[in-house]
Amino acid sequence: MIIQESRIKTRSGARAITGHVLHGPKNEAIRMMAGSEWLLQDAMQEAKRENLTYGLRHIAFNPAEPMTDTQLAEFARRICLEFHADPEHMTLVIHQKDGSTHGHLLLPEWQEDHILDSRFSWIRLEKLARLEEIRLGHALVAGRHDRSITKALHKEGKHQEADLIDALVPEQPADKPRAAYTSQSHRMAERQGLNLPQLKQLVAFLWSQSDGLKSFRAALTEHGLTMRDGDRADKRPGAHIIEDQDGKLIGSFTRLTKVKVTEFRKLLAEEQHRTVSKSETDIKSSRLPIRRTTADFYEEYPIPKTTVAQTAPRKRPVIKRPQMRKWQRELWLKRMADVDTTATEPLSPPSSIRIISAGEARFQKEIEKAIAQQQAILDQSAPEADWAPLKREEMLAKWRKALTPYQKQLRSSFTRYHCARNDWKEAEESRWQRITGRAGKLEKICQQLLLEFLEILRFVVQALLHIVGLRSTPPEPVRPVLTEQDRPVLTKFRKQYDAEFTAMADPDKLEPWLSSRFDRLVQARTNRIRQWDIAHQPEKERARQEIARLHPKLAIPKGAVENMNAIRAQPTMRH
Repeated sequence: MIIQESRIKTRSGARAITGHVLHGPKNEAIRMMAGSEWLLQDAMQEAKRENLTYGLRHIAFNPAEPMTDTQLAEFARRICLEFHADPEHMTLVIHQKDGSTHGHLLLPEWQEDHILDSRFSWIRLEKLARLEEIRLGHALVAGRHDRSITKALHKEGKHQEADLIDALVPEQPADKPRAAYTSQSHRMAERQGLNLPQLKQLVAFLWSQSDGLKSFRAALTEHGLTMRDGDRADKRPGAHIIEDQDGKLIGSFTRLTKVKVTEFRKLLAEEQHRTVSKSETDIKSSRLPIRRTTADFYEEYPIPKTTVAQTAPRKRPVIKRPQMRKWQRELWLKRMADVDTTATEPLSPPSSIRIISAGEARFQKEIEKAIAQQQAILDQSAPEADWAPLKREEMLAKWRKALTPYQKQLRSSFTRYHCARNDWKEAEESRWQRITGRAGKLEKICQQLLLEFLEILRFVVQALLHIVGLRSTPPEPVRPVLTEQDRPVLTKFRKQYDAEFTAMADPDKLEPWLSSRFDRLVQARTNRIRQWDIAHQPEKERARQEIARLHPKLAIPKGAVENMNAIRAQPTMRH
């Protein structure tokens, strides 16, 4: 899955992005799953009121394998949860182009009370894409931040997913995948009438068939393209760009051809070295630095005659043509053999190659896509089916460790209340302390400590429910001031959760309570998976029937095979 992010500035407005996402003319179908154009306009107005630089965030995700609209919508909601965005305010649009679907998610930067999170957004989006590919069983697509994603998943405890993504990390950092152009440049090229993907393939093909920069420049000229130095040669020396005849930018040479910058600089240095003309021979420097000493000096030391070396003319660069495919070569050899065969000789055995029309090829392609979509439905499983099984000992140890400080706090509060209650009972038995009023003061202290104990009990029980998953929010903090008006509510809470209070007060009873809670947790997950399977069984059965109906259409029709055999059996006329 390829996922990209861009932020729309507030001063730009929402007209351009709505025109592309909601009214793109190149799409076969546009389905709005959530949101509206009015919602995008309103998000821009809120960004202006809050004086924000960016008003919308556009996230486009294109899966490599077919995904249903429901799966794309669920993935969009996971993106919202990752960046703390409200899914109710998102705009989700599904585009269908060339038989495949991809999604466009638009989120307002202002989320009513906070700005949309943007910290390490590219890495987090790639992490979500890799996890979605693992969840759906798709082939993993390598990204530039796979190493960082692996570290983050290890910290989250997802070691199995981290190991799968770690296998995608290249050995050399320079081998990381990189895009030949950004989505913004793609949109600009479309407005100028250029097709960047086709031009990129053309440039890459010309470079693969060239044996150097000189032949590559000649091949570019034949297709109306040129290569020149970049406009920022002072900051990036050696950078070259490729343009068309009108001066419209296609892209950088190194990005389009996937050639490393160091290798390209070597090629430039070799090209410049070849073009530099050789310095003329200095006649003065060719004289021998010796003097004549005898009369027959020149006979003893003859000076060799110099001959002007004739440089051979440089051969013109040859652009290698693409090799013929195996089935094309087989068909061509068969036709050439039939030309030389006489009328009396038997024809060669029929070839296994079947020639089909373009309409049949398109029909088969559509059938294969439909089968792949139905197979994706069959491969679906419950969201919790692929989760790792719960480990009893680890889970119970984790719960016990988390509950230890709360147990200490509960025992400390009960000890204070119990001591005050004993003092009060002893004062009640003494007549003198009743007359002096000391027994009354101790009673008030005991009642106040009882209220505090009940409040601590409420806090501890809520913490217990939160730790074991029975309460979604953390416990409410302990209130420092309590009155007699709080006593009925606290007493009712004490009676309602008597089993939990007994478990927290007695360590021997806590272990059975946690074990029973773990068993109920496992059983609840099993029930949810079973209910999901039952709910999706009709859909999977329809997909299975649809695959059984579509598979026979991929086979060669019987009538077509008979016609082909009849045509092969007829003798050909020879002249």
